[in-house]
Amino acid sequence: MDTESVITADGLTKKFGSFTAVDNISFSVRRGEIFGFLGANGAGKTTAMRMLCGLSRPTAGRAAVAGYDVGTQPEQVKRHIGYMSQRFSLYDDLTVAENMRLFGGIYGMGGKMIRRKTDESLRSLALEDERDTLVGSLPLGWKQKLAFTVATFHEPGIVFLDEPTGGVDPVTRRTFWELIYRAADSGTTVFVTTHYMDEAEYCDRVSIMVDGRIAALDTPKALKAAMDTDNLYDVFYSLARKAERS
Repeated sequence: MDTESVITADGLTKKFGSFTAVDNISFSVRRGEIFGFLGANGAGKTTAMRMLCGLSRPTAGRAAVAGYDVGTQPEQVKRHIGYMSQRFSLYDDLTVAENMRLFGGIYGMGGKMIRRKTDESLRSLALEDERDTLVGSLPLGWKQKLAFTVATFHEPGIVFLDEPTGGVDPVTRRTFWELIYRAADSGTTVFVTTHYMDEAEYCDRVSIMVDGRIAALDTPKALKAAMDTDNLYDVFYSLARKAERS
């Protein structure tokens, strides 16, 4: 793993009126790292991710993603990242290949590159026979893997995944994580939120947010050792139960 930081946050804060959703958080993420961003509902992790993706401007502090300031250069940030939302983000009424062509165009890729990447992606997913299948008719697990492939179609250096495996079975989740490992091995930084503690174990480092602040940040092994447990869920629960806001 590279030691260069490709995501940095310094005192990053987001307020909505008198409510502080994200409260002065600071951290960095290295190139090629799988970084788990955990927190109970309402902890502020989604708001923080939206700022890092250039979708929401910070109230205070600063952050840089791929070398671009999220507050002053949000469009540059968006061009250099991939993003997969919690809800399935492809178009059900388009075929697999049509979705790839559409998003390739959105990412500014040329026609020749789109065709090459489409062929490569379908081959790696073993979906060559589904090229002309409507996405809406695919099983959920296939849809999720396809969505990840499309999010990284333009070969971004960083990909943000917001609850990417919600609602899929354990076997499919494990297969999905093989795609994440493959991306990280190629140098892509993966910033992922998840409610599944077994998935958090796969991350190089894990951050746990409570009430808008980072309550803990370290490797899964170090976090478990600090609380004398062999279960990351125990760590998460011990911190999350201290939350004062609902």
